Amino acid sequence: MLSREPGDRTLPTFITLLVIGVLLMTFDVRSEGGGVTGVLRTGAQTIVAPLQKVAAFAVNPVVDMIDSLTNVATLREQNIVLQRELAEAEAALIAVDDDLARLELYEQLYDLETTSSDIGRTVAQVIGRPDAFDGALIIDKGTSDGIGVGQPVVDTNGYVVGTVQQVTSGTATIVPITVGRDGVAVTVGEEIGVVLPQVNEEEMRLEMGDARQPVFEGDRVVTSSTSVKFPAGYPVGQVTADAAPTPFGALSTSVRPFVNVNGLRVVVVLAWPPDPVTAATEPQPEPVATTTTTPATTTTGGDG
Repeated sequence: MLSREPGDRTLPTFITLLVIGVLLMTFDVRSEGGGVTGVLRTGAQTIVAPLQKVAAFAVNPVVDMIDSLTNVATLREQNIVLQRELAEAEAALIAVDDDLARLELYEQLYDLETTSSDIGRTVAQVIGRPDAFDGALIIDKGTSDGIGVGQPVVDTNGYVVGTVQQVTSGTATIVPITVGRDGVAVTVGEEIGVVLPQVNEEEMRLEMGDARQPVFEGDRVVTSSTSVKFPAGYPVGQVTADAAPTPFGALSTSVRPFVNVNGLRVVVVLAWPPDPVTAATEPQPEPVATTTTTPATTTTGGDG
């Protein structure tokens, strides 16, 4: 027969403790007013909460980054669309500006032709420069359009630009007065002189050898009737500083040209003089600052 040893009380003790634990848990649950499900939920939340915090700490930045990348992509697409619309608007504005510039050009040419219709004119577009350093211009008209070496060139306002230096059948090279080797015979009021280019300077130099009256800032400088390369009366620039003649009649000051060569898009070539080849090859006198002559025969400088 099997017999139970008196000292083996482990199982009864475990059962007793288990029953007491269940009773205590039941009593605790009832005392708090919650059910077993609530207790389990609370315990599970207690265990899971730290894990949720860790997960949120790791996942939220990734989610925010993904959202930011999505927003950046959307903004980039919108930016591309806006840039395209801006380019179209700018193109339309440029077209309108071109139309207005063309209309203004026609009006200026009409006024120019009506004021002095005895001189032939050829309108040409500036298409480039042979050298970025010498300041010369290339236009889209040449011998086939009646352009000849030595012919004077003005802008659409009638301001002096320069002269034709070289010509082909379809193009011509213009040397502005601001960079040419020769000066331009001019008058300031009743005084006769010559304006000369200065190296690396936008302003030109006015030299008179037989001046009787001073010149003042703002005085208008125009081509002289003594010029062999420019018709008389075409505006060249204006005096930028007062100057008085010396006792010997010499006078020197600066002149700011009316034309900004860098901004020229359209020029007008004048069919003058009647024999431009002869005028282009005619030797030019050197500028003499102290020459004393009568106004009718003054040649105080070269004529470009």
